[in-house]
Amino acid sequence: MLQQARSWIITVPTTVTAVEGSCVEVPCQTQSHSRVAWYQYHNIHYPVVYDGRNPTKVDHRFRGRTSVLGKAAEGNCTLMISNVQKADNNLIVYVWINPDSKPAQTFYHQPVTIIVERAAPIISIQKQMVDGKMFQANCSIKYSCPFSPPSLHWNTSPFLNKSTSTAFSENVQGQWWYTKTLRGPATYEMHNSKMWCSAKFRTFTTESQQIALNILYGPVIVTLTLEKGPIVEGGSVTVECAADCNPQPHTYIWLKRQMGQNNEITSTERKRPFNDIMRDTSICCIADNDIGTGKSHWVDLDVQYAPVILPESSCHLTGEVLKCVCQAEASPNATIHWTVDGNATLPSSFSIVSANTKKVVSGEISQDEDAQSRPCRRGSNPEVDRLSCVYENQFVDQMSRGLQQIYVAAPQRKDTAQPQAEVR
Repeated sequence: MLQQARSWIITVPTTVTAVEGSCVEVPCQTQSHSRVAWYQYHNIHYPVVYDGRNPTKVDHRFRGRTSVLGKAAEGNCTLMISNVQKADNNLIVYVWINPDSKPAQTFYHQPVTIIVERAAPIISIQKQMVDGKMFQANCSIKYSCPFSPPSLHWNTSPFLNKSTSTAFSENVQGQWWYTKTLRGPATYEMHNSKMWCSAKFRTFTTESQQIALNILYGPVIVTLTLEKGPIVEGGSVTVECAADCNPQPHTYIWLKRQMGQNNEITSTERKRPFNDIMRDTSICCIADNDIGTGKSHWVDLDVQYAPVILPESSCHLTGEVLKCVCQAEASPNATIHWTVDGNATLPSSFSIVSANTKKVVSGEISQDEDAQSRPCRRGSNPEVDRLSCVYENQFVDQMSRGLQQIYVAAPQRKDTAQPQAEVR
């Protein structure tokens, strides 16, 4: 509220709000005058706040910090205090017009109270930020010095290096505001990162609250996780589909590729079981949310199954060398054991070579025709005199099926009985 005196007319406010670290104006308007002085209102002393003609008389607390704006001839007696300090809070001042004249126009009955507050910047961000679209954020600080606003600085994540900023000042209902606006493309990497701004005054810095960014984005990484434990052929497995997105997916499309056929299941559940799993089975997941769609890689299931003898297993005679090959497919890989006439201890004349590829193990045994110990001897009984390979893996043990065994007899030679091949 403005006040008026009965002699000269002087217009001053009753209170003025100042921001610490800024400057403050105490508006004062009167008639044309030659000189003006300002004093601190005090019951006993009258400390000088401003005296342009006698600056040495100014109290040390205000020396070098006060000035009068405008022209005296125009009646402007406005006081400005720079670098407002916390100690200036509740400072009461009044003006003297023409203090050298008789009588001087004193207005101690029209004091002005200065309220000092420390201002922190206020940050505001648009409500919805979508990956790939432009966003805007404002950092605003209240100040009381129209000539020198504080500097504003954005503290952002490195993903905002493509953003630009602009600044402007405005007077809102007698209060000055300085705003710095940040604009740039939103990216999903910004999600949950912190953003805040700071205002630097002459002797200190204040900060706004930190805001965690909420970026909406479609699934960028979709991964499948299998439950722990072995997957047995004919059994089941539970698979979980996880998507890096915001918001979380509302629909999951499950794809199963098995025995050359593709099956598709649409669900709202991120975790589901798959039954009757066979070997060579692959699973994939597609996740959908309101922003976009993402697809996982195909995951090949590591299905365990019992050994199966392959048709490549056989014996043949090349020149004077007898060679037998045993191949078995299994997961995990099978182990091959050789026996001659049921004896697992092989004569020294035999040589064994083994090789493993993915899920297939191969064993090869050979013996020179002239060796004294032969798998098939003249006059031997082909039902007893046999070379065999035995294969096993952990799956067989777990399923309690026993060892799988194949008997492959050697080819017929002169004066020997024709051996028979038997698989059991």
